[in-house]
Amino acid sequence: MLTFQPAFDPFHAIFRLLRLLPVFLSCEPVEREKARILDFYLAFPFLVGAIGFKRGHSGFRKVAKNYDHLRPYGGIPDDRELLLRMAPAQNMAAETLVSRGIVNPDAYARGYILPGDVVPPEDLALRTEQLNIEQDDLIALLRTLCADYPLLGADGLKQRTGLLEHRYDAV
Repeated sequence: MLTFQPAFDPFHAIFRLLRLLPVFLSCEPVEREKARILDFYLAFPFLVGAIGFKRGHSGFRKVAKNYDHLRPYGGIPDDRELLLRMAPAQNMAAETLVSRGIVNPDAYARGYILPGDVVPPEDLALRTEQLNIEQDDLIALLRTLCADYPLLGADGLKQRTGLLEHRYDAV
């Protein structure tokens, strides 16, 4: 059986990263690992219900229900495995946007993702903006995760999502 999973497609990863750049403006600088986690939930929004939210943010769990219709019919690997499989496409997407100047190359070399000096083509920017407007609840959730949750530590995104190892973080 042949299936297509957009999460593993490098071109779709570029599109998702372009969708996330406005989110990153609310919490810059954004660590690459944090960007990868946010991209994971942009690709699989029906999985956000498993995040250990801070007090007052538990209302975001309903976002998972809003996107449950996107859940694939067949089974999917566990979340950590999915993120691991997404890494090559995510890295290629970031490096492509760095090479074009859409992502800041100096920040990327230091381990961060920040918007660069070059803006994406207008038609692509309009498509990403339109989709972000259509999925405004998901974008608001990602913006909150980016701005209000540190990456590292006991209450960081790595620990709250369980997607990346957090026990050995230097905080």
